[in-house]
Amino acid sequence: MRAVIRFLRLNPTVRRALGLLFLALGLIGSLFPIIPGWPGFLFAIILLGRRDRLLRRLHLIARFVLRWLRKAPIPHVRGIGQWLSNQYVELRRAVVPRLIAFERHLDGPNPL
Repeated sequence: MRAVIRFLRLNPTVRRALGLLFLALGLIGSLFPIIPGWPGFLFAIILLGRRDRLLRRLHLIARFVLRWLRKAPIPHVRGIGQWLSNQYVELRRAVVPRLIAFERHLDGPNPL
């Protein structure tokens, strides 16, 4: 594991390419029910970093869609939007501190 982290730390181009690959796998996984999409998203966030421009734009689009669902004129869609928004908040509260800790470990000043 240390060798992989050292390799990724020294090769940002490889890290970005792998991050984009996992992002594509996450998008494909969220469209098809056979493949789970969340592992791809998680690895993409870890490899690209939370401050990546593409990830931030996708996150804003997702929040816009959730807001639109919550304010939809159809009551059933509003209920789904409310439920999805609650799931999003719970997942974000659980995952973000761990992502920050792992980013600090991956990009830390101490070489492994």
